[in-house]
Amino acid sequence: MAYARQESRPVLEDLFALDRRLADAVRQASEPIIAQMKLAWWRDRFAQDRGDWPKGEPLLARLAAWDADVSRLATLVDGWEGLLAEGPLTEGAIFAFAEGRADAWALAARALDAGDSGTPREAAQAWSCADLAQHCSEPVDAQRVRDVARARLSGTGERLPGALRPMAVLGALGRRSLRTGRPILSGPADFLAAVRAGMLGS
Repeated sequence: MAYARQESRPVLEDLFALDRRLADAVRQASEPIIAQMKLAWWRDRFAQDRGDWPKGEPLLARLAAWDADVSRLATLVDGWEGLLAEGPLTEGAIFAFAEGRADAWALAARALDAGDSGTPREAAQAWSCADLAQHCSEPVDAQRVRDVARARLSGTGERLPGALRPMAVLGALGRRSLRTGRPILSGPADFLAAVRAGMLGS
C-alpha cells in the first residue's frame, strides 16, 4: 500500500479487508460447515441490493460506496469456499480461487476508473496462486498449485497504471514465487522486484 495513490487507498483497503475477512472465515473455522455459513452470509449480501444491506457492518458500508457492481464480489466468496472441499486440491478449485480474486481486483479497478488503462487480472491470478501455494499444509498441494499456475498463466505481467500499483507489486511477487518455488518476499531480490513494480507498474 506504500505505492497506492491517496485517492486509490480507500477502495484498495476495502478490497484487501474483504479478502482477509473471507480468508479468516476459512482458516479459523473448526469445521468446514462453520466456514461455509460465514461465507454464505457474505454471498447473501452480495446477492442483495446494496441499499438493503444490514447496518452496523463497517466494511459493508464502505463497499456500498464503490462505483461498481458489487454483486460481482460473490465470485471471490465462491473462490474461497472452493478451498473447503475435502481431499487434495483440484485444478478446478485452484483456478476458481484465482479467478475469484481476479474478478474482485478487476471490479476494484473499475471502481477506481482504471479498468480501461490496464487489467489486474493476471497479477491477481499470479499472486493468488503463489499465496495459496505458500499456505498449503501439504507439500503435494503446494506443488499442484504451482503446476496449475505455470500451465495456465502467461508468466508475464501487463504494466498497470498508477492507481493499481499495489496490485502490480503483488503480481510481480507472485510471478517470482511461482518461478522459484520460494515463498513470497523470501530474499533481497524479491524486495527489489517489489520496489521496481511499485515504481514502474510491472
